Amino acid sequence: MKKFLIFISFALWAFAFDPIISADKVAKLIRSKDIVILDVSEPKVYAKAHIPGALNAPINLWRQKHGTYLLVKTKNEIEKLIRKLGIDKNSHIIIYAHHSGKDLLKTSYVAWALELHGIKKSSILDGGFKAYKQKGYPVTKEITKAAPSWYKVQYNPAILTNKKDVYANIGKVRMIDARPAVYYFGAKKQNVLQRAGHIPKATSYFWKYSFKEDGAFKPKGVLKEMLIEGLGLDPNKTIITYCTGGLETSMNWFVLHRILGFKKAKLYDASMKEWANDPTMPLTKYRWE
Repeated sequence: MKKFLIFISFALWAFAFDPIISADKVAKLIRSKDIVILDVSEPKVYAKAHIPGALNAPINLWRQKHGTYLLVKTKNEIEKLIRKLGIDKNSHIIIYAHHSGKDLLKTSYVAWALELHGIKKSSILDGGFKAYKQKGYPVTKEITKAAPSWYKVQYNPAILTNKKDVYANIGKVRMIDARPAVYYFGAKKQNVLQRAGHIPKATSYFWKYSFKEDGAFKPKGVLKEMLIEGLGLDPNKTIITYCTGGLETSMNWFVLHRILGFKKAKLYDASMKEWANDPTMPLTKYRWE
């Protein structure tokens, strides 16, 4: 009986999923039936070395050009991609990147894109490929091919918003700007934007504030202190996240929605590449002259 209970406890531990997953746990789950590991770095980076069994799913597979900015691909295209990757309703997706910065942001965007299409059971590898390698776990150059699934997309528009909805909710809903403060305040204009500043009434929270110097996530308690207690965000209310063009804000969305339980968090995919480049949309810019 004791051995049986130990086995059950281990099984529940092994197959339970958290939004952040350690390298040690990935190493234990790597050959599990329902585990799908996605390497979201560029193909040339993936080809050099990757976690055994990982599938390469770079960001261009998930996004497409829409005028002057990028948006998540259509439901039909994402459904085809999900099926090609062998993902179904029982899959636990582990997502990782090789580097910090923009490469890391691809992990949260893919997690959001999956949840937008009905796949909620996903985790980001804490510290990424670097943390996995530092533990001494094996890596490979072998290319893995998945057995296709027949997953039917369950679209979840509640976690997505658009320019019209953002405009209608200025001053009514808390909005978080994921860019560096220098862009939020309008002290410096980004080259891809025609105007500087932020959406009126929005709050600044640079996405990197959620990470330690080694690239791992800060503890949940610290994130709660900063975002809920510090900024006064309410997990029970709607919140809109935005950035320059969708990637930075996906990390703030991930921290709020997946780690801290903000069930009504929405991502503005087009973000400032649409908003700031539309002269009819209001902007707030702080001036020190």
